[in-house]
Amino acid sequence: MDLAGGHGFGLSLLAAFVGGLALNFTPCVYPMIPVTVAFFSGQAPGSLPRTALLACVYVIGMSLCYAVLGLLAAKTGVLVGSWLQQPAVLIGMALIVTLLSLGMFGVYELRLPRVLTRRLTQASSGLSGAFIMGGVVGLVAAPCIGPFVLGLLLLASQLASAAAGFLLFFVLGLGMGLPYVALGVAANRLNRLPKAGEWLVWSKRVLGVVLLGLALYFLKPLLPARVLRLATEGLLLGGGVYLGWVARAAGHGRFFTWFRRGLGSFLVLAALVLGWPRPQAGGAAVAWSPYSQAAFEQAQRDQRPILIDVYADWCLPCVELDRVTFRHPDVARALETVATLRLDATREVSPEAEAFLDRHAIYGVPTVLLFDRRGNERRELRLVGFVGPKAFLHRLAEIQ
Repeated sequence: MDLAGGHGFGLSLLAAFVGGLALNFTPCVYPMIPVTVAFFSGQAPGSLPRTALLACVYVIGMSLCYAVLGLLAAKTGVLVGSWLQQPAVLIGMALIVTLLSLGMFGVYELRLPRVLTRRLTQASSGLSGAFIMGGVVGLVAAPCIGPFVLGLLLLASQLASAAAGFLLFFVLGLGMGLPYVALGVAANRLNRLPKAGEWLVWSKRVLGVVLLGLALYFLKPLLPARVLRLATEGLLLGGGVYLGWVARAAGHGRFFTWFRRGLGSFLVLAALVLGWPRPQAGGAAVAWSPYSQAAFEQAQRDQRPILIDVYADWCLPCVELDRVTFRHPDVARALETVATLRLDATREVSPEAEAFLDRHAIYGVPTVLLFDRRGNERRELRLVGFVGPKAFLHRLAEIQ
């Protein structure tokens, strides 16, 4: 994934950050806030700079802990990307995330043993203690945040970029840890936090709806466009009504009631906007030809630049690349002078295509190869994963 060109990656980072903030209000994480704040104030009583430093180190420890998970998930996705994007695996991912969402809705409850929780929270003093506390808080909070984090891990495994996976989870850690900086700075003045109650249970319901959306995302390449749209509308509408009016969260004042109603109304409005009839926008289409050695050699004789797109219907980034980048008017126009060949790996590939994949060391999809007019691949321009139109045009200009 090209971080500069991935138009949706910025939104993914924002969602990860907001998700990290929301995780602080789950029943497993929230009770740890007073303990952590007490640690900050106890280590540096009356010293604002020292307390702020401890809080920042705590946040870094938490962020790096999650970032390593994202790095491993994304790196694994690069190595076995094609396997992870098989229909059976995508369905399995969606099923796992759906089952995990049931925990958010209270169908079942998981808790770590108290002995393990107590030992994990006994951190040493000083900066190292703050770093360790930040690193292990994910383990202590696993029963509540585990489903959300596992869903994000499955998503990171499809990014085809170790840097993207690292950054996605680092931002998640920042979202979880950033409130502690403010709380740590105010530790000496902070007497009490709002009491836990049904509003914390309601926050779990919100994460449950988010996980259902993630399950639907995994099924995206397997569903017809109309079915996907109807399912998304149904999730937004049902989630809005459930979170705004059905899920109980009593006893926390008028402000929180209005907040619930506002979120529910927003989701219902989003469902109505998505379902509102609109004229179909016709996108420019790239004139793809099936890959064959003969077609490749003909393009060489014509002295045309060559683009080969290794594609599969069940591949999430492939579908996004096809719908967003290759249908952009500027991209379609720029490719008019390029021989555009598509190697479809949706099902069994031919021996000729398999030999091409082996020869060029292609292990996953999507992979886009760019060849100059003499038929030599510009390996430094090879694309793995989704890139936006602007980044794609920048690379395409190098072979024209």
